[in-house]
Amino acid sequence: MSDLANRLEKARAEVARLEREFAQGPCREFGHKWKLLGGCNASCGESCGCSVPVHICTKCNDCDYGDNAEAAEIRQKCEDLNV
Repeated sequence: MSDLANRLEKARAEVARLEREFAQGPCREFGHKWKLLGGCNASCGESCGCSVPVHICTKCNDCDYGDNAEAAEIRQKCEDLNV
């Protein structure tokens, strides 16, 4: 095997190791891996019928309870319509 091919093989092995470490690493270091769980009421007002997305982390099972950027956008649009 040539030196270049050997170096490439070692580099690929290192990338694979880093990907495994990242996938298994703590969310506080590497970030959550969010998956849509469902929705909840946006609570924009008394008669609010808006729904916002709720996500769960597939790594640590933490839940954002609808506290995310898309939910904030939905709540803002509702507020703008009801002003």
